[in-house]
Amino acid sequence: MKKYVFIISTLIFAILLANSCKKEVTRIEPDVPKNPYSGVDYGNNPDAIPIDTNSFLGLHKLIFTPKCGVPACHDGAFEPDFRTIEGAYNQLVYHPVVKNNTANSFTYRVVPNNTTDSWLYERITTGNTVLGKMPLYDVLAPWQINAVKNWINNGAKDIFDNSPSIPNYEPSTGGVLAYLNDTSGIRLDTSRDNVVAPMKLPPSSNVELWFLLYDSDASGDFTPGAFLTYNKIKISTHPYDFTGVPELSLTKLSAIAPAFLPIPFSTTGLGPFYHKITINTASYTPGKTYYIRQYVKDASGVLTELPENGSPFYLFTYFSFIVQ
Repeated sequence: MKKYVFIISTLIFAILLANSCKKEVTRIEPDVPKNPYSGVDYGNNPDAIPIDTNSFLGLHKLIFTPKCGVPACHDGAFEPDFRTIEGAYNQLVYHPVVKNNTANSFTYRVVPNNTTDSWLYERITTGNTVLGKMPLYDVLAPWQINAVKNWINNGAKDIFDNSPSIPNYEPSTGGVLAYLNDTSGIRLDTSRDNVVAPMKLPPSSNVELWFLLYDSDASGDFTPGAFLTYNKIKISTHPYDFTGVPELSLTKLSAIAPAFLPIPFSTTGLGPFYHKITINTASYTPGKTYYIRQYVKDASGVLTELPENGSPFYLFTYFSFIVQ
């Protein structure tokens, strides 16, 4: 037993001796590049960038948020919604008036460069006790009213100093009617298998097609299509590809002489139709589906395609026909 203890003690001593004889190694740290900004003193409380009280940012921070965007008012409970600066701007500038005066004098809440026609300015300055001045349970100081006035008269720009433009609604289509020869003939658009299936047209016949094209005014209200321009259609065998297809001109009636015809999908209503064209079905292969696109321009001069390639497929089949 003593022999084993002696051997173990000898081994431990040898290990300690070997470790004590190792050469000491010095770790060399690499040079670290100096940060040129490490010595800059930014201060603990840098001065805030001053806000122009006549800008929309100033109005939103200093007036609309504390005075108007309070609980149960313009915090989402009523329009305009002043909770966010983007929402507030979009619901003011060129935004249609919802609650107007008794004479319906105002179209928009804010009209750039025009406080007289801006409903917002009317509401914060009115002396009409029945209508009530805004804020309803508070008052604006003269400098606050003047800031709103200055912002409007300076163009009602957004927080990025962009000038707004009046909104423009694209023209729309309300449907198509088809008659054998003319409106005194047999109505053919009701020959569909269902409301969005292709119309079934007779062979070698003159068919008069009527399109209910219309636009919307600046307030989004219905405007008959008498003032639309360009007024053409294309007829293709492919629902999406109208490349190289010739345009056919629509006949447009005058604004004072529309044809009041049945509104598609309505059993009793009549609507003002201004656009028509006569096609002869002998020019089309029986049994093949033909798709119709309408092309018009409104006052903006931008060409609108109806329906366009991104429209639901049932619109393509609705504006189509098959010669029997």
